Amino acid sequence: MAERSDAARNRLAILAAAERLIGERGLDRVCMEDVAAAAGVGKGTVFRRFGDREGLVQAVVAHGAQEWLAESEALLTAGEVPAEERVVTFVGRLFDHVVARLPLIRALERVASDDSACDGNATLTQTRLATLIAQVNPGLDAHYAAHALLANLRGDVLHHLVARCGLPVDRVRSGVISLARALLVGDLDPVRRSATMPGL
Repeated sequence: MAERSDAARNRLAILAAAERLIGERGLDRVCMEDVAAAAGVGKGTVFRRFGDREGLVQAVVAHGAQEWLAESEALLTAGEVPAEERVVTFVGRLFDHVVARLPLIRALERVASDDSACDGNATLTQTRLATLIAQVNPGLDAHYAAHALLANLRGDVLHHLVARCGLPVDRVRSGVISLARALLVGDLDPVRRSATMPGL
């Protein structure tokens, strides 16, 4: 059944209000009543539509990630572009997406009961990145490599590096991309226990 026009307007108004308020105040200073008032709808409308604060934050992040998810899907089939460059593009564009919505991504990481992160669909994003990595280096553990790279793109990690450590965003972005390139061409074969220090 198609969404009614008034329901669609209310949904978009609620998402826009939540995104703005969380961006301005942070998650701890935003409640469902605030979002309802800013969107011009009743509190009950927000609860009926999104259930709770976790549902609302997930919906806001998912709405803002639509363009990125379409782009990441396109990278899987862009056969005219070398796979290594597609991995680097994937990582760089996801970095840009997370930084542009950092308060929302951090809010999602705090309230989500599953592994939602970066774009609201961590499993899909990890699978797509692992697929690209495997095309570059079939001998690499692509599943682990994708998780390792995505760990550096979490909102809490980027916030720590930029806001607490004082690193410029461009420097962090360059570092993440350099890490991706090094991971693709480096020797990451499993290390035997005998090759480590005693007791490790």
